[in-house]
Amino acid sequence: MVPAMNDATDPGIVAARARVDALLGRLSRAELGVIVVDLPDDDRLDAEDRARAAAETAHRGELLDASRADARELAMRAFAKAGFSGTWALTDMAVSVARSGDRVAAAIAFEDAATAEVVEDLVDDETLETLRSASDQLLEMTGMPMPGSLSAIATPMEFEGRGLVAVLAVALLLLAAAAVAFVVGGRAGLVALALAVTMMIGLWRRRGRTAH
Repeated sequence: MVPAMNDATDPGIVAARARVDALLGRLSRAELGVIVVDLPDDDRLDAEDRARAAAETAHRGELLDASRADARELAMRAFAKAGFSGTWALTDMAVSVARSGDRVAAAIAFEDAATAEVVEDLVDDETLETLRSASDQLLEMTGMPMPGSLSAIATPMEFEGRGLVAVLAVALLLLAAAAVAFVVGGRAGLVALALAVTMMIGLWRRRGRTAH
């Protein structure tokens, strides 16, 4: 929640604060464990400067700073929440795959989105679109399963045409590899077998859904 500003009776500030609060609610549902966005390029940096100037002119500088701080804190909490997953399968990876630079980029994406809400009625549409571009990408990709997770393996992707056949072929190859690996190494065969069986179950469930 963005703290109250001194100009609490200014209609523009009140509306801007409400927009920021609504944005933070949407951003709280973003999953930052695996989605990566770029650091601001020159266009975004220019948009940030235009937004800052507009906010200062409209006496919204304090609101802008508070909103960006809240957005940054939200991003850090989201990364902390994504720092461990109990659904990683056949792997020792149990932390977010995002590097420190990726976390910084995501936090800035949140900050820029909050900036856009503060100055929505003060700047042009191109500036707003530029500021929101990275956060929109994060929100659009939310819901992707973590790579290597059980949900990613068990839930097949939406394939069209011969895509489903290709996945079936991969599963069959894994079964064949499991047979060979089991004779040679034992443990590797069990891993491959588990992967193949999980994929086959997912494909069978998809077949059952599409048949109705």
